[in-house]
Amino acid sequence: MPHEILRVAMDVPIAPILLLPFILVFFVIVFPIWGVSLIVLGIVLGILKGLNAALVAAGAHGLEPVVKGVQRALRWVLTFGGFTDRYRFGPPPEEPVTHRGNSP
Repeated sequence: MPHEILRVAMDVPIAPILLLPFILVFFVIVFPIWGVSLIVLGIVLGILKGLNAALVAAGAHGLEPVVKGVQRALRWVLTFGGFTDRYRFGPPPEEPVTHRGNSP
């Protein structure tokens, strides 16, 4: 009888039991927060693009840097903090800073 219990206990896979807490944390906490952040940034980007189009039609150019920043933030969130692009493309190139307005 004790040998049968020991034999059954040795047939239980250990790796899935040890990984279960990590799997639960990822799918219950991390993945939903990531999805909500994508939705929120997408909505904010859509609103800003609409406002930017209205301002460009009116002759002003005030929201291009903001739209670019939100696009970069959305791309960052979409690629898990740049993790997926880091190994595919190498380090990101430096973007030149441009100012619009009254500066020469």
